[in-house]
Amino acid sequence: MIDSTLFVPIVVKFHKDLPLPDHGQSEDLFFQTDVTRQLQERIPGIRIRSLFTSLTFAEIDDLVNKAKTLDTNYEPPDFSGYYVIECPMEINSQTLLENLLANQNVELAYVIIDSTPPEFTNAAHRVLDILQGYLGPAPVGVDAQYAWKMKGGNGQGNVKFIDIEQGWLLNHESLCVNTLPCTGLNYAFQDHGAAVLGIAMMKKNKNGARGITPDAKGYVISQWRPDGYLNNADAIMAALSHANYGDIILLQAQVRGLSAGKRLWPVEVHPANFDVIRLATALGVTVIEPAANGSIYFNLCSDLDQFLSDGKRVLNRSDSDFKDSGAIMVAGASATVPHVRIYNSNYGSRIDCHAWGENVYTAGNFPNSSNGAINFYTKEFCGTSSAAAIIAGVAISLQSIMETNYNLRLGPTEMRKILGSELYGTASQNGHAIDKIGVMPDLKKIIDKALPDIGGSPGHDG
Repeated sequence: MIDSTLFVPIVVKFHKDLPLPDHGQSEDLFFQTDVTRQLQERIPGIRIRSLFTSLTFAEIDDLVNKAKTLDTNYEPPDFSGYYVIECPMEINSQTLLENLLANQNVELAYVIIDSTPPEFTNAAHRVLDILQGYLGPAPVGVDAQYAWKMKGGNGQGNVKFIDIEQGWLLNHESLCVNTLPCTGLNYAFQDHGAAVLGIAMMKKNKNGARGITPDAKGYVISQWRPDGYLNNADAIMAALSHANYGDIILLQAQVRGLSAGKRLWPVEVHPANFDVIRLATALGVTVIEPAANGSIYFNLCSDLDQFLSDGKRVLNRSDSDFKDSGAIMVAGASATVPHVRIYNSNYGSRIDCHAWGENVYTAGNFPNSSNGAINFYTKEFCGTSSAAAIIAGVAISLQSIMETNYNLRLGPTEMRKILGSELYGTASQNGHAIDKIGVMPDLKKIIDKALPDIGGSPGHDG
């Protein structure tokens, strides 16, 4: 594990025409360029590394070329221009950042402080007796129970689900999950990871509880990469090397804004993360992303419409500067009906869906630690983490039904359109125009009303 207390990481993207070393070449070559030589002279002690290390640039280029074929509207960035410059703690990182931004060879630069823990919200415990009401019929739940009657509704088939976060209880008694060569380090918040996986794919346990898609093929990739660095962008890129068209990626992470303040935002507000998410959706991979839980210190929430990146409202759908990654963004809502936004879930026009953000029964012992125990469960999982996991389960179920019955998969645009449609979901108390948390998908409505328009009526099991 890299001691991140010694350096402040700054992501920098150099302009395309600047000659840079490829993977595997000496970092000394990088410092032979004029721009880096000048920076090193001004600020001695800085270190340099590539942002993307799990794949070579040639492998990334292969993904980009495939994406351009699948999505004619896709305009790829130059991923080879992304690097991380590490500023020693004894040096003012803001000085280095200002030097980078002022350099004509630099396209963008920003400080990253991504090791924020999954936040536990002190949600009101009003419905503990319901346990898994989110599995039941609308308007309370997403009606996974109805989907279980359909062929593929349990997640059977070949749809791959990849959860990206910091850690998991991989040997939990109710979970069957796979690692990958690029999984990385199972480092922190293992009970959080177990809770997320439990919502989506928990096998029926001794209490009779189960996940939305207990037969799903689940995989994990850590934000903590094999080189010891916490790196969201590289984790997503690594996942893409194992994902196929129609597979599902869940990003269980949140980040501070570009000013590194106290507020927390969706992962995609960091440009490198946005670029890889957009590559994913261009490749036909559905990406599900929490809206984030407001603040790391205070019980606050934020209106995503007001988020500024270089003075632009990139998360405001009505703004001309809006940038669409193609991901499905999820807010947290009450377990009770009518569903209202939980107090610290971010909101905004960018949100597509909401789901339970309180009182979710699942595997693990989050917000506490089970200390590695494999038979613990919680009734307190919550926040945009639980909400996004529920939406991931819905997406897996729907995609598996599509594949099993129609021999086709939905692309991310189609998936987002269906899951976020008011025709096929449960509206929040005042509707999206006012509440700005989207809808909660209703699998019964989707199966009965949306799927016949695509290819007919799916088959029933039994």
